[in-house]
Amino acid sequence: MPKIVRYEFMGSWFIFWILCVTTIGIPIAILYLLNGTLRIEHELEDPEEFVSAFRDGKR
Repeated sequence: MPKIVRYEFMGSWFIFWILCVTTIGIPIAILYLLNGTLRIEHELEDPEEFVSAFRDGKR
């Protein structure tokens, strides 16, 4: 069955941006972003229909 995959950051955006503002914190911010991101897979019968309905603003 085809899948739609999306990624969602579950960490704190405030901490991420504070780390980005400091020059030394940028590598730590990247690691924080990678570790705090989840991969979410949804199985759908017709993903093309879902994507077209989503783009049209329908649910």
